[in-house]
Amino acid sequence: MISSGSRFYRKVGFGLRADEDVPTDRLGWALEQVKDIPSLIWPGQIRSVDEMNDIRTFFLSAEEKLEQNIKDPTELRTKRETLYHQTGRRYFEPYELAIRHYQSVHSNKAVFERFQNFWGNHFAIVDKIKLATFNNGPYHRETIRNQMDKRFADLVMATTLSFPMMRSLDNFLSRGPNSKFSKNKKHKKNVNGLNENHGRELLELHTVSPAAGYSQEDVINSAYILTGWGLWDGTKEKEGKKVTFMSDMHEPGTHKVLAKSYKSKGWSEKEKGENQLGEFVEDLCANPICIDFISTKLCRHFICDEPTKQMIDHIKVAWKASDGALPAIHIAVLEAADRYGDAHHKFQSPEVWLLQSARMLGGNWPGSPDNFEYDFKQNPTNNMRQPAWVLEEIGHSPFRAKQPNGFPDHGQAWLSPEYLVRRLTLSQSARRIGLIDKTRPVAGMIKEAIARNFEDGTFWDELTAKLGSQVDDKSLCVAFLCSKEVLQS
Repeated sequence: MISSGSRFYRKVGFGLRADEDVPTDRLGWALEQVKDIPSLIWPGQIRSVDEMNDIRTFFLSAEEKLEQNIKDPTELRTKRETLYHQTGRRYFEPYELAIRHYQSVHSNKAVFERFQNFWGNHFAIVDKIKLATFNNGPYHRETIRNQMDKRFADLVMATTLSFPMMRSLDNFLSRGPNSKFSKNKKHKKNVNGLNENHGRELLELHTVSPAAGYSQEDVINSAYILTGWGLWDGTKEKEGKKVTFMSDMHEPGTHKVLAKSYKSKGWSEKEKGENQLGEFVEDLCANPICIDFISTKLCRHFICDEPTKQMIDHIKVAWKASDGALPAIHIAVLEAADRYGDAHHKFQSPEVWLLQSARMLGGNWPGSPDNFEYDFKQNPTNNMRQPAWVLEEIGHSPFRAKQPNGFPDHGQAWLSPEYLVRRLTLSQSARRIGLIDKTRPVAGMIKEAIARNFEDGTFWDELTAKLGSQVDDKSLCVAFLCSKEVLQS
């Protein structure tokens, strides 16, 4: 079977659907999808970052009161369960995953969605304190997505000052040791010291990487620059819901990072401290080491595990020429994938594999939006919770990174027998859970998917010849979805 398609459509997106014609200009097809921020096509309710913050804060407070005031285990369990229903404790994460997956499988701009997912993983939020339950979906969908027509420095600033990042990396606990607040005697019992988490990850993971050769002193001074930014509730003693700047929490003086001094000018209630932090972020994002680090990560995600100098340099040239404009960077990534990608393969992460499977085979994944309407009075249905448990089953829950560096992009990390068996097991249920159009013959859908998304379909001819003419649909699904050609692009 000779195909007219190309794995380029899976390398930079989630493949072509059965109702999509093979583009005559594959690069033009991809570039058109990253020109601007596409509208969300999910027809159900979409809650804002602020709304979900309110729900999370209410949940944590109500749960704490229950645990403090109710001593009987049975009564506590019953009332906690009622609280879970009222606040969507088991509902909101799979609901946000459904929005994310619906956009990836059913929109006409899946290439843009791949870039959003990449940036969401780059600016990962650690799985703790119910952030994955209530906050991480809106953070990906609103904070990150809404910066993708701006510059990389704007994206770094937005994520740095987002509620989930501040809470995940504990910057709201950080106090300048010589700040006005710390020097005030009446606060002595409750004063926290300097917290380095946010300052370290801003350097190590989000911008310049360890290749910049920063020192522990650089980390400390980076943390000093971030003091003052937190989640104040008005009393300055407890976590609040809004990220704001409090000048009396900030460490005064000049702070030197990577040989540049950042003066205290601009740190005032009126200016919200953006002058100092903003200058610092701008310098990090313009650093050649940062540009090389992020360009390499982009090539690794979209092209191959070990990108070449030519690939990386193509991104770097566009970055410098556009002052780090994300649309220009995305265009350069697509151009590099078009120019160099055919000579390289990329083993796909579990979530990308799942979404490509549904898109190529006409599935209705994650299901009808009507299935996700919830009354907040009982446990969510199995259909509502399916996106979360499927991703957990294959080992890739995008809102639940275990470490601040997110999920790995090297194929080797996903090549263990355990992860492969998980995909094989899920493939056996592909039709039942909606990864495949249930109304059409499986063999015909696979052939159509190959014609659109692969350069050469002879692998499938050879494989089906070995399977024989009596092979059932379930075995065909497993053979196709777990073939080497589908697992990598």
